[in-house]
Amino acid sequence: MGLLSNIAQGVRSLFQRNRIEREMDDELHEFVEASTADKMRRGMSLDQAAHAARVEMGSSNAVKHHIYSATWESKMEIFWRDLKHCVRGLLHSPGFTLIAVLSLGLGIGANTAIFTLIRQVLLQQLPVRDPQQLVTFGESTSGGVLGGVDIGTADLFPYDFARQLEADPGPFQGVAAYTSFSPQVNVRFPNTAGAQQIHANLVSGNFFSVLGAEPLIGRAVIQSDADAPDRSPVAVISYHLWQQSFSSDPAILGKSISINGTPFTVIGVMPPAFHGIQQELEPPEIWAPITMAKAIFQQDGFLNPRSFYFLHMAARRSPQSQLAADQGWLDRQTRGYTRAGEGHTIAAARQQEIERLTIPLISGAHGVSQLRSQYGDSLKILMAIVGVVLLIACANLANFLLARAIARQRETATRLALGSSRGRILLQSMLEALLLSLSGGLLGLGLAFTATRALIAFVAQGVAHVPLNASPDSAILLFTLGVSIFAGLLFGLAPALHLARASAMPAMNAGTRTAASSGGRTSRWWPKALVTAQIMFCLLLLVGAGLFLRTLRNLQNQDFGFERTHLLIADLAVSLAGYKPEQAPALNQRILDRLSAMPGVRSAALAALPPISFGAWRSSVHFSGYTPGPKEDMGSELNRVSGQYFETAGISIIAGRPISPTDNATSMKVAVVNETIARKFFPNGDAVGHTVKIDIDTVEGPWQIVGIARDTKSGNPRQEPPRMVYLPMAQILDKNGAGNQDSFAHTILLRTEGDPASTINELRSAIAGIDPNLPLLQVHTMHDHMEVFMSQETLVSRLTAIFALLAVLLAALGLYGVMSFNVARRGNEIGIRIALGASGAGVQWMVLRESLILLAAGLVLGIPIALGAARLIRAQLYQMSPFDPTIFVAATAGIAAVTVLAAWLPARRAAAVDPMVSLRCE
Repeated sequence: MGLLSNIAQGVRSLFQRNRIEREMDDELHEFVEASTADKMRRGMSLDQAAHAARVEMGSSNAVKHHIYSATWESKMEIFWRDLKHCVRGLLHSPGFTLIAVLSLGLGIGANTAIFTLIRQVLLQQLPVRDPQQLVTFGESTSGGVLGGVDIGTADLFPYDFARQLEADPGPFQGVAAYTSFSPQVNVRFPNTAGAQQIHANLVSGNFFSVLGAEPLIGRAVIQSDADAPDRSPVAVISYHLWQQSFSSDPAILGKSISINGTPFTVIGVMPPAFHGIQQELEPPEIWAPITMAKAIFQQDGFLNPRSFYFLHMAARRSPQSQLAADQGWLDRQTRGYTRAGEGHTIAAARQQEIERLTIPLISGAHGVSQLRSQYGDSLKILMAIVGVVLLIACANLANFLLARAIARQRETATRLALGSSRGRILLQSMLEALLLSLSGGLLGLGLAFTATRALIAFVAQGVAHVPLNASPDSAILLFTLGVSIFAGLLFGLAPALHLARASAMPAMNAGTRTAASSGGRTSRWWPKALVTAQIMFCLLLLVGAGLFLRTLRNLQNQDFGFERTHLLIADLAVSLAGYKPEQAPALNQRILDRLSAMPGVRSAALAALPPISFGAWRSSVHFSGYTPGPKEDMGSELNRVSGQYFETAGISIIAGRPISPTDNATSMKVAVVNETIARKFFPNGDAVGHTVKIDIDTVEGPWQIVGIARDTKSGNPRQEPPRMVYLPMAQILDKNGAGNQDSFAHTILLRTEGDPASTINELRSAIAGIDPNLPLLQVHTMHDHMEVFMSQETLVSRLTAIFALLAVLLAALGLYGVMSFNVARRGNEIGIRIALGASGAGVQWMVLRESLILLAAGLVLGIPIALGAARLIRAQLYQMSPFDPTIFVAATAGIAAVTVLAAWLPARRAAAVDPMVSLRCE
């Protein structure tokens, strides 16, 4: 019989058992008739032949059972019967089943939710052809514009160097470039009145071909689109933008959209999964040729040779090339480009510097992501934490199932005595565990979807469209299935091992007091070991939660150098409204006048950046009276501010004066530096009166220092305050006395009398009253603004605390269950002790003593493990020791209190045992 015929017959037998029975009866009847006829030919009478034939065949039922048991469908039928038996058993204990499925659902759901984010942030490769062949030039994580640096000292590159490698890629299949940041542009669509602010990215003509990304419809940017400046205003849009703004119009190709007032032609739509090589929270939704930089940035000069460093670069390696050879070629190109810009004579020391320049090749298979660097370590820590929570849940269920197995020991012994196989009983035990785990996994999948959406919303920080998806795909489903099966096998191991050692004789012996009292050493050792493990893991999670919560508190309560209360900030995009640089000074003054007149506003100011920001305006600076040493870092952060900025931001002036409204275009150019600069470059305390020059043409100076401001945190709250130079916005003018590109203000600051959030609507109305086209991109209080900088610590600390509390709750339930079961099975012993004169307090201490021994064992094992884990997360902590005794003592006290409470209730019940009832049962 062929395989397919065998399978078909087996399936038929499963659903048509009566028909199969009739067919087997007919075949056996025909066998008996044939055997009878054969024996009659040998001389037997009819009765003798029929009797001999039946004897030869044996019991028809036994023959049919033997035949059927040899088929695979019989195994399926046995499995189905065992499955129904397990389902009935679980339904008969709805309380236990509900608790088991819920605890497993929480544990498996937490693991699935964190894995979903890990897969998308850390593991998911770019949706392009052969992503493992892609490499990036440097980490490619910084974004912005640099100038006056050597290639290789930063992961940013100028346009002419990118064009050089694009034309001659050497050992690579291709070298492409793209802008290191995706600015928001003003986009107007056909047949719509308003404009939208959308992120756009500029790419080289071979960007899509090097990545191996094919459009969903239309074509991508090609070489001829990017061969000359301002010649080819074409755009490729994202799938999301196509859906949202064009209603998935199939006739989108060839339509025109206005970007910053310049018409662009839509030539293609990318697939839904494509977000470029940069995997960010706000991915670009428009890609245009680099040669359209002037229209996108609304500033000229980006394409000039050896000017702005604003590009990232990526390449596709040849499969047959060696990484060392590729790296050597790139280093030669870097050093050759640098030498070409040095002139004819290069000093020996400079030559040695150039020979050390290198650009590391980094795998680009997973793209470039700030999310990965920001949340990667946190997600790994959370994955370990939810794994521990699942282990605690498994230990809990192992204890409960072991108690059920011990309580059903007489039933098991009876089945063994009646001939049931030990393997069949073990299979039923493991099947029961797998049923629970798979049910918990199904519940966990639903919980994971909800939890993942909440986590994505937290990470997104209000961003409407992010490239993260909470919907489970095949990989997530397989992960959940694998975790569920692993959990079922894990917590089903203890009862299975107990059943493997079960025997019919002891449990059936008349001398056995109760079915539950004959568990043997195994039934006593396993529950205690599992409770000890739960206490150990709970201590680990409580210590971790304490460390992370203390870190978050230290970050939040530190001195940032400015007053955070009653402060409202807003992002202003003046250039998107079509204003020219020469209009900036007058517009800035109109805005300040209008904002200062708002009711409830104590002071108002404009700035390039708020007091703390992810972005930075940096340059090397030079101070009069100070001679820098060889290779000394003279870099500093800059901020252009209006008058009253320091009063509005709440930054104290410790010497001299602040920048005031009288520092205008006609007055002396002045600057304020912070304490870090004053200490470093003016140790004698004479910074005021000196001058500073800046290596940026538009703000070169010199600027006279008139004040010293208090140090403020500028970016990462974990880092020390940087050097900072403040320049008056009203004094940043070109040679003709008009505003330049650096005259624009990008941030509004309002110091309010009351709750700053209540001023948001009035602020929007005030800006609209100046110009309805002026876009306020984000408006929020400083408190909300600060939350973004500590989102990683907030996420880890809150989730760790939640998981630690969940673990403690599970451990308390587990300990309570074990002690209650022990009290129940020792009921006769306790009754006899009380009858012989034992006091209630003595009985309570007897039960509590066992719990305290388990607590001590868990602490002895858990404290060294917690110390080791704390050492591993040292880098995640802030201004504290990973071995903080307060946290370890608090965690120990917490788990001790929970342990005593969970054991006290069964101990109290044990002290109330009626000895007469116990002896009567005896």
